[in-house]
Amino acid sequence: RNSMEKVWSWYDVMNVHDYIKVYEDTVDKNLCDALMVADLDWKSSSFSSHEKVHEDSEDRVIMDDVWIHKDNNFYNPLKDCFIKAIRQYEYEFPLFLCEHTTDFRINRYSQGGFMSRHIDNIHHSHGQKWGYPHVSALLYLNDDYSGGEFVVADKEIKPKKGSSIIFPSNFMYPHEAKTVTKGIRWSVVAWLM
Repeated sequence: RNSMEKVWSWYDVMNVHDYIKVYEDTVDKNLCDALMVADLDWKSSSFSSHEKVHEDSEDRVIMDDVWIHKDNNFYNPLKDCFIKAIRQYEYEFPLFLCEHTTDFRINRYSQGGFMSRHIDNIHHSHGQKWGYPHVSALLYLNDDYSGGEFVVADKEIKPKKGSSIIFPSNFMYPHEAKTVTKGIRWSVVAWLM
């Protein structure tokens, strides 16, 4: 059989959860620790729709975030981590190809923080415009908190420190971060096109 027949044969038997992948040891623990103590310009996160940014969005999200752009010293180490996860995903799904990533956003959820159920079928994020993402990718910087479970397509995941999650960004993959009940939950997100 040729390679395309092989691809279609596994595609026929896969379900939605098969496209949600967790990869351990994606982020070096020292990088995790350095990001959590870095002096960065944190802002209270807002919820954005295609029409506008909703500044008063505490019913949708409570967290602080900061963007890591190319001029930040953490950019290249984070890019290497995302590339490591992307290569694993590409290996498992040969039809997936990542040609571009957004900049990286660090999410910090303190006790009481959460992000409500949503999808990432976005064409922009905080002024960045490149097109619709194929997949969403998260790096987890810690696991020493309570609550804060990540739920994607009704599958609950509590990732380990240094791990990553990748999943499609479309309507079939609604996801949320449950309320943190103790400690601080740290993650880094990027959207891949």
